[in-house]
Amino acid sequence: MGMEKEKKYVAIVTGASSGIGLATAKMLMQKGVKVYGMAHNDFEGEFDYFKCDVTKPEQIEYAMNIIAEREDHIDFLVNCAGMGISGSVESSPDEKIRKIYDVNFFGTVNMCKAVLPYMRENKFGHIVNISSVAGELPIPFQTFYSATKASIESFTAGLSMEVRPFGIKAVCVLPGDTKTGFTAAREKNADDDASYGKRVESSVGQMEKDEQNGMTPESVAKVICKALFKKNPKPLNVVGFKYKFFLFLNKILPRRWVYKILFDLYAK
Repeated sequence: MGMEKEKKYVAIVTGASSGIGLATAKMLMQKGVKVYGMAHNDFEGEFDYFKCDVTKPEQIEYAMNIIAEREDHIDFLVNCAGMGISGSVESSPDEKIRKIYDVNFFGTVNMCKAVLPYMRENKFGHIVNISSVAGELPIPFQTFYSATKASIESFTAGLSMEVRPFGIKAVCVLPGDTKTGFTAAREKNADDDASYGKRVESSVGQMEKDEQNGMTPESVAKVICKALFKKNPKPLNVVGFKYKFFLFLNKILPRRWVYKILFDLYAK
């Protein structure tokens, strides 16, 4: 695995009650890692768990104090907590826009800031932040979700350079369509402007179909675990050959062609 096998690693996984977070927590346990899960809802599982809203620094601090009392090191952080909203930009309520940034972006920032003092002290730590292929290929009518995931990539890149001298690595994992409860939990605009017609419904419906026919959360968890245990993980870890190919095309094709393809798929 590229690290000393005799060490008992300690990991914190957010969004651990379902989907990618739950699959990652279980997979890390199978690898002998001590796992502390966090999520905003009640949950009973095989690992230690805190009901913790990542948008609330006081709740994070409470959980971190307990973990610090039990453990003398924190080795891994996996930020899986996230949410989605959909609808036209024009009709999206300001409170929903702020909410998705609070959860997806600031929640990730809050958790990174919480673990970094412990990782710096031990001169070791691996952080995996969950971005998305949608951060590289913006999806119309899910524009704010794409924007938060693009923000996570920039944040993680800057963070990784800041903390490298302390023996800390920070990277992104980019899943594509994944079959989880995320689809049903997506918060849709109550009413989009009539000018958009059926385009919003059609776009979101296509995305939901793609997600429910997508990868398993376990396939994403494998990539996350590989990045955690690798001595020098890649900055961006895309899940699935199909999505690696899409991002390759995104690099070589003119941007207007890429946007035309995305328009035809999700906005026409």
